[in-house]
Amino acid sequence: MRAPRPVILVALITSICLMGDAALYVLLPSRLEVFAVTPTGAGLILGVNRFIRILSNGWASSAYERFGFFKPFAFSIGLAAITTLSYGLTKGFWALFIAHGVWGIAWSLIRMGGYLAVIENSKSGNTGQLMGFLQSFSRGGSLIAVIGGGFIADYSGAGNAFLVLGIITIFAFGLLPLVSFSGKLGADSSVQANLETTNVIISRMWFIRNLYFVAFVAWMIVAGLVVSTAGYLVRVIVGEEAVILGFVVGVGTLSGLLVSIRWFGDLTLGPISGYISDRIGRHVVIIGSLSIIGIALTTVAILPIVWVVIPSFTLIFFSSTALLVSLNASIAVVAPPKHRMKILGRYATFSDAGSGIGPIFALPMVANLGFSWSYGLGAAVILVALTIFALAFRAYSVNDALDSKE
Repeated sequence: MRAPRPVILVALITSICLMGDAALYVLLPSRLEVFAVTPTGAGLILGVNRFIRILSNGWASSAYERFGFFKPFAFSIGLAAITTLSYGLTKGFWALFIAHGVWGIAWSLIRMGGYLAVIENSKSGNTGQLMGFLQSFSRGGSLIAVIGGGFIADYSGAGNAFLVLGIITIFAFGLLPLVSFSGKLGADSSVQANLETTNVIISRMWFIRNLYFVAFVAWMIVAGLVVSTAGYLVRVIVGEEAVILGFVVGVGTLSGLLVSIRWFGDLTLGPISGYISDRIGRHVVIIGSLSIIGIALTTVAILPIVWVVIPSFTLIFFSSTALLVSLNASIAVVAPPKHRMKILGRYATFSDAGSGIGPIFALPMVANLGFSWSYGLGAAVILVALTIFALAFRAYSVNDALDSKE
């Protein structure tokens, strides 16, 4: 099934806007001296935008409700371009801290625009698939940025890499006039119908809160721990460069290739994961994905060498694609239409809190405890989330809200 045109265009614009942020996660930890920051400072920089979004998610939902789709989304494109250019023109903790904080506002608006496009264009039984399309298309820019940005940084400098990506982001304005839909958040009626009894309301809201928690943990571990420490892990393991299949590869390029596996997974597996979750049950995909992530983290903790890290990270990133698509679709399906705007905002806030806390603790924790202890603790947290989710789903009295064909 082909995604509707508005979903494709919004996802394409999102992919362009994400390029600067994706490159920052690779280039900043692997080139701390170039940006004149410490490992702790880098963790704060990478995490600040998530904490800004804790405040800006509610404002973003209100902005779309008040102004419609185009003005808030156009504003977010402008912020994305400005912040990406700032990464290339400035250095030092405070300049990068402020720039990445402003990006947090931009991403609140961009992400809510994507949810809005899916909700307004979804039909019966395809919410997961459209969420997968959105994630797949939007991560295309991240895939290009982490590979291309790392390559440019190795041969021309990190500053020039961000200047190129910032100029590309400006061109996203040209796609905006092609998007056409009403953009009134919460107006869709294709998802689950109104709640009927007090027991159903209590059961449903309890399950929604568990989805909040799983999203918090997923983002804290995958985006917070794994992604933010990938560049540092590569540098510790291989030094400034490594020989891969007979080729000498710089640390920036190798870090970019490693993290790009995540974007490649989103790019190729998003629609497939969404389709499968629509058919076999989203709880099955969520439980399976958490299990694989936990096992892979344990493997890295036991044997942190490059030929173990690469396949383990591949499993983590591919599983996280299926996990996040299923979580996004689940919250869209379970949330009652009357309260969907508020629930989406809270879900986004829990996700941002997790991904914000992750980098702040991850880089200092890895620097002080080492990768084995850090990734082992990450695996333990995943196990806790898996257990709680499984128990909560078992107690959930309206399972068809998550597993039905809608």
